[in-house]
Amino acid sequence: MKVYKIIILGFLVAILTNACSNDSINFLDNRDFNHGDWLLVKIDNSKRKEAIYIIDDETVLKDNSNSIKVKFSEKDMYTTCDGRLMLFKDGEIIADQDYLEPSRLNESESISSKYKIGHDTTIEPRDMNQYKIAWDSLRKISKCYPTRYHAQPADKDIIWIYKYE
Repeated sequence: MKVYKIIILGFLVAILTNACSNDSINFLDNRDFNHGDWLLVKIDNSKRKEAIYIIDDETVLKDNSNSIKVKFSEKDMYTTCDGRLMLFKDGEIIADQDYLEPSRLNESESISSKYKIGHDTTIEPRDMNQYKIAWDSLRKISKCYPTRYHAQPADKDIIWIYKYE
């Protein structure tokens, strides 16, 4: 009977240890949304077709800096995830985080209601001069946010554009 209790106790400890190993991060924490041009992109692959959601309002991001929490664990990295969050500042990626399934993403209503439906596309300039011309032109278009994606092994900058309705 004593061995049985030890086995059950060991089993419970293993379950609790595994359950507590999932860390939760505050995705927007420690960001200075007062400076720069910020963009939050959420990609949701949990349905049949990929959906892109965008927030480009720095005030919304600043006011909701504690509103997005993501649970993750090391074993999540070894499978296909249902979604991804990406945070850009002035066209450069600052943070990104995959999440295994929608239940691992906890968003407040105040931020989830601010997403706009988005779309993405890419431009592959021939050279750096064409890149600069395209980048400057795209920055002037409203509801359009160009980001820099550095492709490897080509060692080439591609403009990845996020647009919203």
